[in-house]
Amino acid sequence: MEKIAVRLEAGATASAPALVLRPWRPADAAGLVELYRDDALRRWTSAAVDDEAGAARWVRDQQRGWEAGDRYAFAVIESQGAGGAGGLAGHVVLRDVAPGAGSAEVGYWTAAHARG
Repeated sequence: MEKIAVRLEAGATASAPALVLRPWRPADAAGLVELYRDDALRRWTSAAVDDEAGAARWVRDQQRGWEAGDRYAFAVIESQGAGGAGGLAGHVVLRDVAPGAGSAEVGYWTAAHARG
């Protein structure tokens, strides 16, 4: 399997920390379970992330999209500056990607602590 390395950064503002977007990793599963304890998030998503096994399946599904080239999912991470990683703040996905189609769909959700 080809390893894909993508990292997008957005600088901090007066009211928000810097953000890093990167592909989801297996190590994100525990944090994902915590985010999915939020009833507001669960109301708007269809994934069943009730425990680490469910979170691990969800992360694998996101990785399969990268491998297939039709879905590019990113974990949104609050950066701690100087390259330090912070906590999970959300999810952004470009989906229904098809060569020559000229369009795709963007979806996202944010963690409770990152809304405002």
